[in-house]
Amino acid sequence: MKQKEQHHSTCSSCGAAVYPEHLDSGIARYEDDKLLCSFCVADYEKEHDAIGKGKEPAAEAISLQDDEEPPAGSRTRIHGISSGMFGAGHAWDESRFKRSLAPTAGGASRCRTFHSKLNDGSIEFMMNSINEWLDANPAITIKFATSTIGPFEGKHVEQNMILTLFY
Repeated sequence: MKQKEQHHSTCSSCGAAVYPEHLDSGIARYEDDKLLCSFCVADYEKEHDAIGKGKEPAAEAISLQDDEEPPAGSRTRIHGISSGMFGAGHAWDESRFKRSLAPTAGGASRCRTFHSKLNDGSIEFMMNSINEWLDANPAITIKFATSTIGPFEGKHVEQNMILTLFY
């Protein structure tokens, strides 16, 4: 059996397909000699209703320039992070914290979280990372630790051991 061919036109504004049945039902139409799809018709009506109520027509979109360097004195809120910030012993920077360590006090001052996939190699790597971190920071005394197993999102959601050390 032969299928009926679909003949369609495209919206002059956005390029969407406009089928004859859209024109027949009135959801698409010609405005100012331009064929508009149902979405562009709605935008056209909103704009023209606003003009009829004494409002200014919609302004054109603003294009932004991408500067090579931010202006002097400006600071961005978006910061890149590396995998070294999470769990690798050599990348931990204690100098950014204001609260001093209290190795002889009863409570913890800070915490550090490590995570690992549930296989021998990954757990061994996590243990080595913890031991390297402790060797690099002799002032740290671990007060207590918590561990759990749960999903950790990355490229794939996988079960991980999540270990938080309070020191």
